[in-house]
Amino acid sequence: MSSPRSVAWDVSTRDQPDAFEQYLAAMANWYEVSDVSEADQRAFYNRSRSTMTMAGAIGFGVCVRQTLSRSPATLRRSDIDGLNLISNAAAIVGDADGREIRAEPGAVQLRDMTRPAASRLDRIEVTTLTVPRVAVPPALLSREAHGVVLPPDTPGGRLMRNHLIGLEADAADLSDAEVEAGIQGLLLLAVRVMGLDDPQANEPVAAALHRTVRRVVGAHVERGLIAGTLPPENDELARIAGVSRATLYRAFDIEGGVARYLQVRRLHHARTALARRRDGVPTVADIGYRYGFASPTHFSRQFRQHFGYSPSDIEPASARIGVTVGSGPIRHDLLVDWLEQLKFRTP
Repeated sequence: MSSPRSVAWDVSTRDQPDAFEQYLAAMANWYEVSDVSEADQRAFYNRSRSTMTMAGAIGFGVCVRQTLSRSPATLRRSDIDGLNLISNAAAIVGDADGREIRAEPGAVQLRDMTRPAASRLDRIEVTTLTVPRVAVPPALLSREAHGVVLPPDTPGGRLMRNHLIGLEADAADLSDAEVEAGIQGLLLLAVRVMGLDDPQANEPVAAALHRTVRRVVGAHVERGLIAGTLPPENDELARIAGVSRATLYRAFDIEGGVARYLQVRRLHHARTALARRRDGVPTVADIGYRYGFASPTHFSRQFRQHFGYSPSDIEPASARIGVTVGSGPIRHDLLVDWLEQLKFRTP
């Protein structure tokens, strides 16, 4: 894709009586929405714009006061997997995986979308960037980074906010490559501002080689899994990448090793298949076998160890009665679909 894809809407109950219900249905895969007063439901409004690129989705939104949560139940049904950077014009109070979070107006927050979080926003005027996990420096996905707040009264925090807001404002008019460069610059800036260790930055030549190896191997693995073919042996993967087995192993050290990387990719594809099944078909066991797990017990054990819940806990998101996602002007589902495609993009 050579140019970004943008969507926008400006909806309120004045011209769309079921605007609030549409919003709840569209947000189901992103957040649980709560604490919206009856008065705000009657006078509901949502203005939003988003630009989607191969590097992620960046956008701006205005809405009524509410609480947004990614509870364990939301995490089980949500396909969104990556890092979320948020800067709101008003204060945010909440928690990140049990840790209390207080962010001043204009602060930048980091959220791992696979970990529990909740935010109370008395006014939503938010700029947000969502980057698929495969494109995020590992340091930003650590447990310690989840919920970090970069204050607006610090040089690093101001720089992050200005970069985020400036990139969002121009994203629709930039090429995909330009937006991707801006997003990668923002992520590298976050690593530096937070004082995290980024091994890729210490050895640029080796890091570039290893990224290429991961990209080539990852693309081959993803194509195979999408087509229903399990990954080949390591010797074949090294041959595909045109490197030695030793280089292959070093390239995937950052992923916990080749075997771990392949298992995680199989688990993620299996999770997507579970979320898409209807009326229990195919069975959990069938999906486990399809993605190379020796038995239902082995599949369930590995799945629970990685995601924190069992395969049978996954249920598809259900729209509210009378409301169909995609039938109205609020199209958060487009962002979910876009990020679903990026989830299997290789670094």
